[in-house]
Amino acid sequence: MKTALTRTKLLASALIVIAVIGGATYYLLDRRATHGLLDGPQYSEAQLNEGGMDGIRDLPLPEAKKRLNYLILDMRDGINRIAMLESMRLEIGPATTTPGEQKELNYEEPFVPFPAAELKAALTDLKRTPGQFQQLFFDNASGLKLEVEAIREVLKRGALPDQQTETSYRIQTLYFRDGSQQPFAEVAIKDEDSEEQDQDTTQAELKLNKPLERIGLTLTYQAYPGFNKIVLDRAHPKATAEGGEVYQLIHLGDASASLQLATPKNKSYVIQGLTADGKTLYSAGNSSNTSPTAEQKANLRAYYNELLRMADNFADFKTAAAVQDHLEQFASNLPSSDSELSNVQATYQFENTPASIVIYVLDPLQPQTLDWDMHNSTAPRERYIAYDSASESSGFIDSKGQWVVKPRFKRIDTTEMPGVYHIMVGEKSSGEGWSELQFKYFAFVPGTQTLKELPFEIIDSAVNDNLMIVERETNGPYGVYDVKKLQVVVPMKYVNPSVIGNVFIARPGETTYGSNSLYGAWSLSGKELLAPRYSAINGSGEFIYATSADQKQTDVYNLQMKKLNPPGATVFGQFVQGQPLLIPDRGSRKYSFINEQGKVLPFSLPFDDVNPFSNGMAVVQKGSRYGAIDVHGKLRVPMTYSKLNPFQKNLASAEMDNFEGLVLIDKNNRVVKKLGSYTSYSYPYNSNDATYSIWDAQVPNRVNVFDADGNQTDSFERE
Repeated sequence: MKTALTRTKLLASALIVIAVIGGATYYLLDRRATHGLLDGPQYSEAQLNEGGMDGIRDLPLPEAKKRLNYLILDMRDGINRIAMLESMRLEIGPATTTPGEQKELNYEEPFVPFPAAELKAALTDLKRTPGQFQQLFFDNASGLKLEVEAIREVLKRGALPDQQTETSYRIQTLYFRDGSQQPFAEVAIKDEDSEEQDQDTTQAELKLNKPLERIGLTLTYQAYPGFNKIVLDRAHPKATAEGGEVYQLIHLGDASASLQLATPKNKSYVIQGLTADGKTLYSAGNSSNTSPTAEQKANLRAYYNELLRMADNFADFKTAAAVQDHLEQFASNLPSSDSELSNVQATYQFENTPASIVIYVLDPLQPQTLDWDMHNSTAPRERYIAYDSASESSGFIDSKGQWVVKPRFKRIDTTEMPGVYHIMVGEKSSGEGWSELQFKYFAFVPGTQTLKELPFEIIDSAVNDNLMIVERETNGPYGVYDVKKLQVVVPMKYVNPSVIGNVFIARPGETTYGSNSLYGAWSLSGKELLAPRYSAINGSGEFIYATSADQKQTDVYNLQMKKLNPPGATVFGQFVQGQPLLIPDRGSRKYSFINEQGKVLPFSLPFDDVNPFSNGMAVVQKGSRYGAIDVHGKLRVPMTYSKLNPFQKNLASAEMDNFEGLVLIDKNNRVVKKLGSYTSYSYPYNSNDATYSIWDAQVPNRVNVFDADGNQTDSFERE
């Protein structure tokens, strides 16, 4: 039997509804004149018995008549409320506005449909980069934590805005580093207290602590197979589709849009407001209500009419049970009002009135699956940190899960250097109510299960898999430590260290402050390569540049510490992009260039001044005129300019006769652009980051800013 209509107050009684959207108050406005509202008999309170249809049979017959009176009023009230709501135009506008108020608009990311096929293709592509998981070891157990952020980011593309994706990661098979494998279900520890749907499937616990190589799992997620896109605007306010679907714009203005929709119940939709140039406006909120279908309203009318007929002929009913039986039978015989569509009235508030409304109607979500492999993020090693629950301490296990260092440490951390551990060894009281945790560095003695404390407090950086720069203590001297040999290879008696290739550069000293020593260079085994007598030693690429204490001489070395500049010549600049390096002779003041092998290039340089190369060109000067040569020593830009700056990739700024200000020329001496009079400019060597501030030729006091390619990037007023 169909459910009887026991209560028909479908809508709120207020005709003006206040809704709070996005922190502001808005009003449903503009009630239309409502025609055809039902009228009928009125009853006093003494003539009513409030309640539903189900309890009529238990009432005395006079009270059953009163219940019938109540149902008549209740049904009529509900039908009229539906009519009144449908007569209202959902027009939303701000409760208060500030005249002339201007504000910068915010925009949202546009919704881009990403249906099931595209989503699966993206996930399949992601599989080409192996996923990872972390394995944490305990006493006779281990925990797994899957790293799924990359997967989640892809799944978000297939979800509705602000919708949390429903995803599960079901581990199927475990593959151990000893070559064995086992079904996950056989060794998994299940949490009996957690509901299945509430479990975090990105974490799992195992009944054993054997190191894993990889796991095989099944990814399950939801996706929609397809979608329809509907665009509504003032010129096209309505769209229909098969099956009676209707999408109608009934109001557009006052920074809002109101819609009348008849949409499939099993589909989802996304609604966004667009500006005239296609930007997605920020939505300040929305409100909606569902109204009955035409069939449902017809049934309500029929039921109401039958209530009136029964009241007029109540003498025909001999018992209250007969009244209820008749109502139930009548409701059962009403035509089916089931519909595949939902009628929705919705209003969306934006920061500005949209030019159009775009509606994406998405097919019902369907479950999807994809097999996935993940690998252990911890590389294979002899020992693994493990936690003992009973003692609440950590130790080390071997690759078979057996303790090799009993759990006795409160905390063990790995470091950037494999095989070196940062271990908490105690606490030191400050005497002021707090304690300082005491940590030391340890490593295992090769070939044993014995931990050795290392003789430094700080790891500055790793040099390679074996060596690291270490600091004996805070602000204390630095050296180089060999983890494999467990010994200091460069003594800890230097400050301001750096390593270029296999060369250790530093200054002798015990503390980082207060030292007046000069820089030197040593091999990573501690052999002196350059005595500490340089004001600076810097590395760049495959070369080292050492500047004398008086800063009058700079020498260049390769990483084998072969000096490349000839005797008597100093270095000006550095090797960059394979370009020759400028080496002025300190005695004759003649200029030469050398290549990266230290060979002096046979360039003819009959110039008064030569600059380093920048992007394949070197600026040269003869008297008051400038030009430029290429890396082969050919004069590509003739000596005709009164000023020429370093080339920025392909162009250089210059000053020339018969034009006031800067021009841009290329490497073939063609004038590409005339900029004009400048206020300032900058030109880093071997870059494309030059900026030129040029006076505007038309607007007084306006300065236009151009980049190295002559494109304007900014403009401002200058007082």
